[in-house]
Amino acid sequence: MRKASIIPIMLAFIVALMSPSLASTDYQRGVLDGLQQGWSMSQRYDIAKAGDPTAYNQAVPGYNTWIEGIFGINESLRLKPFAASKNTEPYSISKTISPIHAIDASWNQTRQSLLPQPDASGLINGYPAETYYSIGPALGFL
Repeated sequence: MRKASIIPIMLAFIVALMSPSLASTDYQRGVLDGLQQGWSMSQRYDIAKAGDPTAYNQAVPGYNTWIEGIFGINESLRLKPFAASKNTEPYSISKTISPIHAIDASWNQTRQSLLPQPDASGLINGYPAETYYSIGPALGFL
């Protein structure tokens, strides 16, 4: 019987503690609104970089108006519409360079590697090539 009367008292105590925390201050609402606006624009920007800038370009004027309402007119904070490129090339990385010939500006046909090459077993200094290339510089292997 005594446990049954303690449970409602504990629930009332928990609700009393939670009620002040549910009301957020102006600062907290501003931070949450800013995070929400920034996250929304970053998602639209990613879609625009993938090739469809319409959603981002439509949201830019509203975002700029929101920024001006908070910070006033500040050109460094304004976003610019995304100009779609005609030729989108996939990102690629190359481990070799081909320097330009100094005399006639033709491409040199020799391939010079900037990174050590793996041996027959696929290891570089005893580490797998993938590990060496990805974290080797961070650990000081190079």
